[in-house]
Amino acid sequence: MYRFIALAFAFCCFALLQAQDYMKYARMYEGCEDKEPSVIYGASYNPYPPGLTDAEFPGGDVEFIVYIKNNTELQEVYSGEYDEQGRPLLVTGEVWVEFVVDRCGLVGNLNIVQSLTDEQDAEALRVMESLPIFKAAELDGYRVKSAYIAKIPFTKPLWEEPEPDPLYYYDDYYY
Repeated sequence: MYRFIALAFAFCCFALLQAQDYMKYARMYEGCEDKEPSVIYGASYNPYPPGLTDAEFPGGDVEFIVYIKNNTELQEVYSGEYDEQGRPLLVTGEVWVEFVVDRCGLVGNLNIVQSLTDEQDAEALRVMESLPIFKAAELDGYRVKSAYIAKIPFTKPLWEEPEPDPLYYYDDYYY
């Protein structure tokens, strides 16, 4: 019994240590303002120079993908087509959003590179505007602006209707 309690306690401590603090880079740039025009590296702006360290999302690239997945709401936009059962199909695909991480780690200059529908584009922009502060890119020890392209997936192919619970199906219930 004590082993189980010790194991559960160790697991809880490990989970707390692994939990991501999305605001960990906000403390690095308190009071930072980036109003000066400067060179933007990456995406459609300028090529990456040698020695450029990329901007970093709190928790890394995998946590960035998880953040996008958890914060994107499916937009129910119908394609006008139907599947074999006669259910309407939703518009699926990816919206590509180009964004710039400035020298203070803030996300800005959002631009749709590949569009789906107006509703899905608006949702992709909403998710990108809600991103936390990044660790800014660095070149030769100085913080620089860098641009990236993120893919926001909208991939639910069918409208799913809930199946009736067979235990409580009303036609089989007798008094």
